[in-house]
Amino acid sequence: MNRGDKFLLAGILLVSLLILAALYSRFSRYSTAIKAAQAVVVVQGKVIRRVTLPVPGKSSFVVRGRIGPSTVEIDGAQVRIREAPCSGQVCVRQGWISHPGQSVVCIPGEIIIRIEGANPLDAVTR
Repeated sequence: MNRGDKFLLAGILLVSLLILAALYSRFSRYSTAIKAAQAVVVVQGKVIRRVTLPVPGKSSFVVRGRIGPSTVEIDGAQVRIREAPCSGQVCVRQGWISHPGQSVVCIPGEIIIRIEGANPLDAVTR
């Protein structure tokens, strides 16, 4: 291994470390934004409950919507509607949400659950 090979190897290692540092800083900001998120439960236009995410363990509570009670379940940093009295069950099939900007909506019950917080993404293109 001559002197030129050593400089090339050192350059490659330096560039690799810089790329890893940039990725680490980007993803650490993303995880901070997730930790600062809140689940907001709105029923008939009124904020009923705010829950800071993540929560330790699982918990659930009942929300009285326009057509009856719905069960909201929280597991760590995820939120979903577990049970609802609506006929289509679209809100239940929407599943878990965990990122700022996501929401679960039960139109017949007039229930909205949304995740609020700093979203590190400006836009997504396809």
